[in-house]
Amino acid sequence: MKASVKRDGEYAVIRIPMADIHRLRVSLEQCPCRAPKSNEATEIRESLSGALGRLESLAQRRGFTG
Repeated sequence: MKASVKRDGEYAVIRIPMADIHRLRVSLEQCPCRAPKSNEATEIRESLSGALGRLESLAQRRGFTG
């Protein structure tokens, strides 16, 4: 996966090829182990995965097959 990160004012901008979005979402899934998990980290992971899912869905509706 070729990705880049840059700063844009007060934001970090992460560029990821659309073809790699699904793999990234899979990697964001919660670990199945029973170790304690941070609620904040879980919320961030779920939020990012959800946003990527919406983007992936929109791309599919528009015919992106990447």
